[in-house]
Amino acid sequence: MVHSNPNPEEPAESGLSGPVLRAQLVIEPHPESSCAVVDTGSEATDLTHRLKSGQPDESAETGSRCVECHTELSFDPETGRDRLYLRSAVSNHCICPVFEQHDCIPQIKTVRSGAIVVVLSLARRDVLRDVISDLRATGSTVSVDWLVEGSDGSSTAEIDVSTVTDKQRDAMECAWELGYYETPRRADLSAVAEQLGISASATSQRLNAAERKLVTAFLDA
Repeated sequence: MVHSNPNPEEPAESGLSGPVLRAQLVIEPHPESSCAVVDTGSEATDLTHRLKSGQPDESAETGSRCVECHTELSFDPETGRDRLYLRSAVSNHCICPVFEQHDCIPQIKTVRSGAIVVVLSLARRDVLRDVISDLRATGSTVSVDWLVEGSDGSSTAEIDVSTVTDKQRDAMECAWELGYYETPRRADLSAVAEQLGISASATSQRLNAAERKLVTAFLDA
């Protein structure tokens, strides 16, 4: 069963012991996933979801049941909406089964620009690498906002940043100063591009390249 932690400030009860790796991922599901979280979650003040076995799947082997994603959303009363329950079948493009497969609980932070922002708590770096790989295998676009090693934030890890170019570093520093990496974001990609004096496409390429290098260096450290 996969669900969001009702108290993101406390570690989820997932049996983790010793140093814990926490990572915030920005996941844009495949368009054909018909993700209910993406479709309606941007206006929600609170969101939980879990996978459940649904009705028997007549097209599958005897006794097997299809899997459904159940989502509960709460809204600000001023919007005229109170609470919404959604149910949808899980497809090969859905991201929820990936979290269940790796036994990690995603804490949903927000939905922004068609992407789900989640925080994962894992015991090992190789698990994070596998989670990201499997998420991308569903057709999702995945980027990493930040990584922290140690449940209390006291542990540190050395990362080789020599492969990050000056232009990539400048782009990341600019994005950081403008609030691009905050949740919710205080600046979008266009604002960062304008500050750098380059196109949004070039800005995205520099940020993605730098993030990929840093994540690879961290996971291989």
